[in-house]
Amino acid sequence: MRSLVTGASAAAAVLGFAWASGGYFPSEWGLATLAFLLLLVGTFFLADRIEIGGRAVALLGALAGLGAWQLSSTLWSASAAAPVLESERTLLYLAAAAALLLCVTPGTISALHEGIVAGATVVSIYALGTRLAPGTLGGAYDPSAGYQLAKPIGYWNALGLLVVFGLVLAAGAALRRQQVRAPIAAAAAVPLSVCLYFTFSRGSLIALAAAFVLLVAFASNRTTAVLEVAAFCAAPAIGVMLAARSAALTTAGATLQTAQAQGHKLAIQLAVLAVLAALGRVAVTRALAWRQPDRLADRRVGIAVAVAVLGLGMVGVLQLGGPKAVADRAHAAFVSEPPATTAGLDRRLLSASGNGRSSYWRIAGEMVGRAPVLGEGAGAFARTWARDRPVPNEARDAHNLYLETLAELGAVGLLLVVALFAIPFSVLGRVREHPSAPAAAAGLAAFVVHAAIDWDWEIPLLTIIALACATSLLIVDPMRRSVRLSRRVRVAALAPLGTAIALALVGHVGNRAAAEALDALAADKPEAAAAAAQRAQSWMRWSIEGDQLLGEALAEADRVPAAQAVLLRASRKDPGEWSVWYDLASVSTGRERAAAITRARDLNPLSVEVSALAADIKEELP
Repeated sequence: MRSLVTGASAAAAVLGFAWASGGYFPSEWGLATLAFLLLLVGTFFLADRIEIGGRAVALLGALAGLGAWQLSSTLWSASAAAPVLESERTLLYLAAAAALLLCVTPGTISALHEGIVAGATVVSIYALGTRLAPGTLGGAYDPSAGYQLAKPIGYWNALGLLVVFGLVLAAGAALRRQQVRAPIAAAAAVPLSVCLYFTFSRGSLIALAAAFVLLVAFASNRTTAVLEVAAFCAAPAIGVMLAARSAALTTAGATLQTAQAQGHKLAIQLAVLAVLAALGRVAVTRALAWRQPDRLADRRVGIAVAVAVLGLGMVGVLQLGGPKAVADRAHAAFVSEPPATTAGLDRRLLSASGNGRSSYWRIAGEMVGRAPVLGEGAGAFARTWARDRPVPNEARDAHNLYLETLAELGAVGLLLVVALFAIPFSVLGRVREHPSAPAAAAGLAAFVVHAAIDWDWEIPLLTIIALACATSLLIVDPMRRSVRLSRRVRVAALAPLGTAIALALVGHVGNRAAAEALDALAADKPEAAAAAAQRAQSWMRWSIEGDQLLGEALAEADRVPAAQAVLLRASRKDPGEWSVWYDLASVSTGRERAAAITRARDLNPLSVEVSALAADIKEELP
């Protein structure tokens, strides 16, 4: 029963976050944090004992330290708003990690992984449905739009990493050879793999390759693992080849009728492949059941694979002109324009373009040079990018967790993030024999790799799954100890739990009010927007968001003098926020208007909106 509840809860969490844009927006954090905290309250006050080890406490300490350091950066940040928001998200991760460590047992880890696979599979089937049944799922068919699969999360790289988690944990379930679950996991790999292909997420493919290499390396029987992983990948590989042949599904501009015809045909083929994958899994399990572990053979297989990979790599490098030529070409491609997608997304998979990352990383590197010890404050990259960016595209994150952390939180912040990932890997030597450990380690490795080239940390769905993998390794650690929950322990837990619940409630009310104000402004309901903005203003006094939204609502209601007063107060509270000066210029006149737009242009010189308003103001001035 406990395994069923664990698996169902994991699947529900994946689906809930996926249909809430991955949990990206602050308005989604509060209730999720409260749910995890209530699980902890129930555990501390209903259970007699808990199981926890020193490494688990260290992981929670790293997360708590990171959140505290983010909050402390308000002391040297340009604004308190971004550091508080960053710490709110970290509180969600801390609550999730604590709930996983204290509520999941070694006997329910496989159910946790299977729940994640189930949730990821449902998401992938829905996402595939928007491509294979265009015009039926996912809204109106728009053949000219960007054609990378992204729904329901809204970002193709995030969907790609979710699918990678599903594939890695499904492979782990298949390798456990359970009579019913292994075939189901093999069948799920078909829609997961084809969904990954349609995201055309190059970073996710790199993460998947790294994860599968580590899955085999961490397995207790590497020789068998190589054979089983190869068998596991056979049907998905065929599915991807069939998808690649459906040109109307990979090229923007195809007619609806052509896309529907190819989509329906591919859907039938994938359904058949999924059934064959399940049957094939049964056959492979029976065929390999006789094989006994052979450590000498495992070592030979590992050496042979390493030599083969190294040899192929060296041959490829030599054919391309040597290491320097390869490095020069890779750098030139990385800093080049984004890969074209109009002529077929297959070409994107072969592109080495960084899609703007070289500029993001350069700006973040400049931040590190200015403040290497403390950083410029949590969440500071977005503001620095707006001011210093060399190209007009928008960005809130540096697309590299480690570099961005160093830029925003300095060496202390980076050490805490590294410790967060290093602690689970440190127990691998004593947990690798557990059936679920290799997949957990591989899943965590996929996140660690992918976070170096994208903004996964800002998407709670992905980070919490990574934490589920990390805590899985710590839960099966034989060094865990049983702790009796005496009255003294329960009383000691009241203070941190109560504080966390209060912080989550305050954050939830304030962020939800701000979201309601934005929705009301979009719906042209200025009075409702003003009421919601005032609530946000009351609950988030450290932020100018409530003031700014209130000023915009008052302006929409033609209450211009009141809007000016509110926005002027916001500009004094946070003079480094360009959008406040833009809003102030929009409702001001004369020299005040010119001064406001000049300030906005200084803070965001490449903004199209600012340039357009500046041009209008220049024409108005005598």
